[in-house]
Amino acid sequence: MKPNTRISLVMIMITIIILIKTESSSQTLPPFSCKQPSSSTTFPFCNVTLPISERANDVVSRLTLDEKVMQLVNGATGVERLGVSEYEWWSEALHGVSRHGKGVRFNGTITASTMFPQVVLTAATFDESVCLYVEL
Repeated sequence: MKPNTRISLVMIMITIIILIKTESSSQTLPPFSCKQPSSSTTFPFCNVTLPISERANDVVSRLTLDEKVMQLVNGATGVERLGVSEYEWWSEALHGVSRHGKGVRFNGTITASTMFPQVVLTAATFDESVCLYVEL
């Protein structure tokens, strides 16, 4: 192998390694609330032995009015003091399961989601079985 070819191959390999490392580090997600190293782990809303209603009441009672308002939009801001990361909750699944938020990722054999037409278009079919299939 010629020296120039060897140097070129080494440079290509170094570039690929740097690109892979950069890509993987840019996809680091913030920790889920109530998981280490989140500061929220000591709050009652993180205590899985408590009833869900009690946990929900606890977390809501800790939010300021402004923080509650900011949870009403699909691009909800985080609440750092409670260890709650910002998140995108636009996942009503009206048109199928979306790829928004931490919880929905497609990989392996399932690579995409089902997308249904707008509700008004589904209703325009006048086919009740279609509406039941889409679960409107």
